[in-house]
Amino acid sequence: MSGGSDKAAKQAQANEEARQRQIAESTAQINGIFDNPSRAGQYDQLARDTTSYYTGQLDDQKALNDRRMRFAMARNGQVGGSVQADLGAQAGKDYLKGVLETTRRGMAAGASLRSQDEQSRANLIAAAQGGLDATSAASQAASALRSNLESSRPAATANAFGDAFGDFASIYQKSQDAKALRDSFNAGLGGWYQPGFGAGATGGR
Repeated sequence: MSGGSDKAAKQAQANEEARQRQIAESTAQINGIFDNPSRAGQYDQLARDTTSYYTGQLDDQKALNDRRMRFAMARNGQVGGSVQADLGAQAGKDYLKGVLETTRRGMAAGASLRSQDEQSRANLIAAAQGGLDATSAASQAASALRSNLESSRPAATANAFGDAFGDFASIYQKSQDAKALRDSFNAGLGGWYQPGFGAGATGGR
């Protein structure tokens, strides 16, 4: 009886050792793929691409804001004055804030991809402890890396940048309103200084 029990115990020990070796091999495969230095480069590249994408939006907004402000200053006769200088300084501050935001979004995109990878790694290691063999572990790890990257790219640029120069909206709108008022007045009275403006005073002659 004791001989049979001893044999069963040894077999159980051997099975457990084999299981632990398989877990170690599968885990090593998973970690080797996730820790590949090229993946760190992909985190950095995604961050740069995302920053570049939003910087393009910011630069477009700046160009539009600069153009609108030139028109507004010209309409108000403030070209070259202190008001224009102050607004230029404020626009510069707004742009700098925008640059910081584009950088933040880029870093967030890279960090998000890294987080997805770490979650995938944890899931696969759990699967390895449940019996996933090394070959399957390696294949699934590579697949997870591809899938995470493919989903991260569109997600990183899914949202619009937002109006970086929103504090200038009222200034430009007031300029537009003033222009519309002048145009309306001119259209209704035939112009500010046309002779017809005073025709009623001489119409009885």
